[in-house]
Amino acid sequence: MRARVLVSAAAMALALTACGSGEKTKGPAPAAPSAEKSEPSALAEGEVRVELRDGRVTVVCHAAPRGLVLERLAREGGFQLAGELDSEPTSLQLEGVSMDQVLPALLAGAAYRAQWRFDKDQNTHVLARLEFGDVPGVTQTAHKPKIGEALRERIRAMRDKQQPSEKQKAEAAARREERARSQADALEELRSSNPDMRMEAAADIEPEGPALGSLLEALASDADARVRAKVAEQLADADGCVASMGLVNATKDPDASVRTAAWHALEMNCDESMLPSMQPQCAKETDPKVRESCTGTLEMCQ
Repeated sequence: MRARVLVSAAAMALALTACGSGEKTKGPAPAAPSAEKSEPSALAEGEVRVELRDGRVTVVCHAAPRGLVLERLAREGGFQLAGELDSEPTSLQLEGVSMDQVLPALLAGAAYRAQWRFDKDQNTHVLARLEFGDVPGVTQTAHKPKIGEALRERIRAMRDKQQPSEKQKAEAAARREERARSQADALEELRSSNPDMRMEAAADIEPEGPALGSLLEALASDADARVRAKVAEQLADADGCVASMGLVNATKDPDASVRTAAWHALEMNCDESMLPSMQPQCAKETDPKVRESCTGTLEMCQ
């Protein structure tokens, strides 16, 4: 597929309004689900799988650093993450549970504070911000959701210690083949005439290689604001200035929800070289909710 990056967004139809931003400093507190303590055989040590679908969360990890799991959860859940993350080895197997059930299981023994907001579209409270570690009354400096190199080295070292069996190698090869097929299918669905299908496809595409160009094209030109917003969320984990440039362009989108998603993604994928473009765009922002998002992102990036 030919990858191309569009540098400006055309006028878009079907503009949607942003979700309500009311916050709850304490979410519902049901009993924590019993996390599966056995090591999931399908995952190698240090590996993590996090999925969010229809408001239900799946977290499967095997001796993975807790900070890595939190970052993946923040990316999928679309909430802000603050505090100093740790590398506590964590093994969980939670399938299709609510977010307020995931937190007690994942953060057992640690201090944290969760802030919730009411999403009128889903008619439920969703997690808006999670502060990890000691959380005094004053707001802590936000943690950039980029795992440290030391933590990456630890994961690599853990994997290097293992000598995978032939069965494990075959299973890993099968998973890679399945991911490749899934990516190809998602890229095809990104061209669908059905916006719901395009939005679902965007959530399944990894923002790397040729697929990155397809996502950037959809971010700039898709006719449905929901699709553009979903693409912006997906680009939060992309690397390089090309993705950052596409997100900066999206901060000029006519729809406030797309602009908000773009600013949140830039917070996770901040390129300091883009600050001269980001700062004047934030200064011109008229929507108060978007303005709050861009101000927070600029504080993170500087």
